[in-house]
This record gives sequence, C-alpha cells and structure tokens, in this order.
Amino acid sequence: MARTSSAVLAALLAAAPLAGAFAQAPAEQTPAPVTAPAAEGAAAPAETAPAAEAPAPAEAPATAEAPAPAASDTAAPAQPAGTAQPAAPAQSAGTAPAQTPAQDQVGSYYTKSTHGDWQLRCLRTQDGKDPCELYQLLRDDQQTPVAEISVVPFSGEAAAIMNFVAPLETNLEAGMGLQIDAGKNNRYPFMVCAPIGCVSRIGMSQAELDSFKRGSKATVSLLPFGGTMEENLVRLNVSLSGFTAGFDELVKVLEAAK
Repeated sequence: MARTSSAVLAALLAAAPLAGAFAQAPAEQTPAPVTAPAAEGAAAPAETAPAAEAPAPAEAPATAEAPAPAASDTAAPAQPAGTAQPAAPAQSAGTAPAQTPAQDQVGSYYTKSTHGDWQLRCLRTQDGKDPCELYQLLRDDQQTPVAEISVVPFSGEAAAIMNFVAPLETNLEAGMGLQIDAGKNNRYPFMVCAPIGCVSRIGMSQAELDSFKRGSKATVSLLPFGGTMEENLVRLNVSLSGFTAGFDELVKVLEAAK
C-alpha cells in the first residue's frame, strides 16, 4: 500500500481531535443541622405575694363530689418527657444534577450506525461537528480484544487512511502484515507507540481500497516481542462484511458535516 507522505501525516495528526477532560465539581455537602443547646435549667417562676389566709369555709352538708369535667377529646396527648419530635426532612442544599451518560459526554465515542462487522463510530465534540471513522475491534481465538482497525476516506495521494492499533508487546521491527483474501502479504512499519498501543498508519491507494470492498476477509499478522516468525506469529482475521456499505455511508456523513 502507498505510504502517506510526511505532510499528510502531519496534517492528520494536527487535525486529530483531543478529548477534553472535564472534571466534575463535587456536590456541595449538605451541612448537618445545628442542634440548639438546651436551656440551662427551667426558668424560675415569678415570685408572687403570699395569698391572704382565707377564712375557713363553713361546713357544708356532705354531698357527693361532682366529677371533674372530662378532658376534650380533641386535646393532643401529652408528649412523654425526653421524646424528640421527628424533624421535617430538610431540603438538600446544592443537590447535584443527574449525571450525563458516558456516551453523551464530549470526548466520548458513540456508534452512529452498524454495517455488517463494521461500525460507523464518531467522537462527540463541543461544536457538534463530530469526526467519524469506519471501525472494527479485532479479537483473538479466545474472543479477547487485542487490536483495532479504522478507515477514513482521504483526498490526495491516498484514497483512504487505515489506522491499526496493536498491543504494546508487539515486535516493532517485524512491523505489521496485511493480506486480503489469498493476495500478497504486505508488511508495514509502526509509526508511534502510546499508552493505547502501537499505531501503524497506512495510505491506501484506490486499487487497494477497491480490493477491500471486493474482498471477504483480510488477515493481519503480528509478532509478539521476543518471539520468532516461525513459531510465534499471530494472525488476526478482519471481516470485510459490510465494509463497502459502511465506507459509502461514511463518505456521505463527512460530506454533510462540511
């Protein structure tokens, strides 16, 4: 495949969006209710002048004592001493707003559409002009994700740009092998390594892009660090099912975003 010129690569790297980190401010803690201190003893009753001694009442004939008037049925029952009244629930001060789903946050990826084994994946941006790519996650024989491949259309020396991300334990000197169906197995160098993995960026000619559209399967070969080509070469299958429909849809999406 045709290699992308240094000017093209520089432009691609410069145009690559950076996902901004948005630190979320912690919700303000609701202050604990302040308990009013208990009064220092009950207030002393006001002194009153001693009542003048009343003359002893004359003895009345013995009669049945009249019953005391019954308490009103509506009177509230006396609260037992020392029982605290339940406090009304205080409204939370500074209640934190509901969290935005991860896929809706700026700098997060989301799937716009699916075409066979390919996803039209976009990166959410602040201005809404989300860059998109045709993407596939590659798995080994145990269905463990080990690598990823993405393709975007390009105008210039190449018809499209393919980005391949391999594990960090890959032998960089051996490069990456790529074969479409039973065609020739070409090898390509790795461009850079980052925490996400080692990246190989390939400029695809129109003929190579057409072979992807016509093919049924591509094979990527990698050599783990410290291994040998004869005994340790790892082959990953890349399904080309849905590639043509996905690439055509990607072209339309990018044209509409201009």
